[in-house]
Amino acid sequence: METSETLPATDVKPNKKLGFTAIFISATAMGLVGTFGRLATPLDANGDRYITGDFLALGRMTVGAIGMFLIVLAVKKLPELRKTKISFAVVAGGLCIGASLAFYVSATLMTTIANAVFLIYTGPLFSAILAAIFLKEKINLTHGVFLGLVFVGMIMTVGLVTYTADTGLTFGLDLAANPELPNKAMGDLFGLASGLFYGLALFFYRFRPDISSEVRGFYNFAFAIIGSLAVMIYRMTAIDPTNPIEVMEANHWAWAIGMFLICGLLAIGLLPMAGKNLLAVELSTVAYWECVVALVLGVVVWNESMTLIGAVGGLLIIIGGIGPILSGLFRKRDPEPEAALPPHSNVAPELHVEH
Repeated sequence: METSETLPATDVKPNKKLGFTAIFISATAMGLVGTFGRLATPLDANGDRYITGDFLALGRMTVGAIGMFLIVLAVKKLPELRKTKISFAVVAGGLCIGASLAFYVSATLMTTIANAVFLIYTGPLFSAILAAIFLKEKINLTHGVFLGLVFVGMIMTVGLVTYTADTGLTFGLDLAANPELPNKAMGDLFGLASGLFYGLALFFYRFRPDISSEVRGFYNFAFAIIGSLAVMIYRMTAIDPTNPIEVMEANHWAWAIGMFLICGLLAIGLLPMAGKNLLAVELSTVAYWECVVALVLGVVVWNESMTLIGAVGGLLIIIGGIGPILSGLFRKRDPEPEAALPPHSNVAPELHVEH
């Protein structure tokens, strides 16, 4: 078994300061996705935002693919890129991460940024379930508790559990109209879908550890383009026919390009640098800074409020996600692989544990 607790043997001593700086900047840039997405999305005649997150994710994946290809050239791995045999796991991993991010960016346009970012981090729960079913991996008590926290946090975040002074604690999905977020119910479903596809991507990342992070990252982005495009086609045919190109104006394109460069090329381009200088647990833990950035922007920039139940649910999801990572610091055997990468990374799959 290869674990994520040791860096590859090398004559170059890891530069921790450089690594932490890189992942901090990367996580901060990733936390800007929801804000950039809203600024890049025009309003319809009713004053509501169009559902164009899939198009923005498509653009980000395209810029990311170009950036990763340049990284492949820089590290002189073009021959490896040409010789690498593509397998189902490589294709499926890219398709799923593309779909995940398309649903996620769209979710930030319909529900609160807090709900969107919390729900995509339910991915490790779905990945663990898939690993238990198909890979026959046992979930020990510690990891079972953390996954349980994620599950409870998920149902609290989407509003299946609510509390008010008048009605007390109630269970069930509130489908009442929300004037401020008229598409919130669909947005929460999109957020949950982003978590599901993120979990599928993590599951497929468990395979093909023979491919280097730069090459795998490029192929992830390449197939993620197709995954994002598939979600956009589905959305335009079944949910909302809006064509982003027809409704976006110059200022929206400016914000979109900023998102592609900052949340795509910059954020993703710094991850290989961080991965080469940090342990997986260090990389993963700091990556949760993305949640903090997204939440702060949601409150400060977009005046979003959060219910007590929603806040507790989000906290449970973060604890459930970070818990297995931190437990790996104290237990060298059988660390939790699913939480080894932030959902927007698309690179360094070998940081996960491979059996």
